[in-house]
Amino acid sequence: MKKPLVMVMSLAVLLVSGCVDREAEARKVKAEAEAKARAEAARKEMDTMPKAFTSPPFFKLNEPEKKPEPVAEEQKPKPKP
Repeated sequence: MKKPLVMVMSLAVLLVSGCVDREAEARKVKAEAEAKARAEAARKEMDTMPKAFTSPPFFKLNEPEKKPEPVAEEQKPKPKP
């Protein structure tokens, strides 16, 4: 009676241990590292993007031209009474 019980238990242990995914943790770490690398590359690309492409001048706001400030006349010193 002991022998069949030991056989069934050993087969159950072998079945459970064979179904365990041993490389799941390694794949998870590798996927996280790849995601970080992609995010860093995208961040660098977004930093260089505004420098490479500028908007055309017709998209800029129409600001009125600044008028030159009138030159102030030299003030004459007031005569002392």
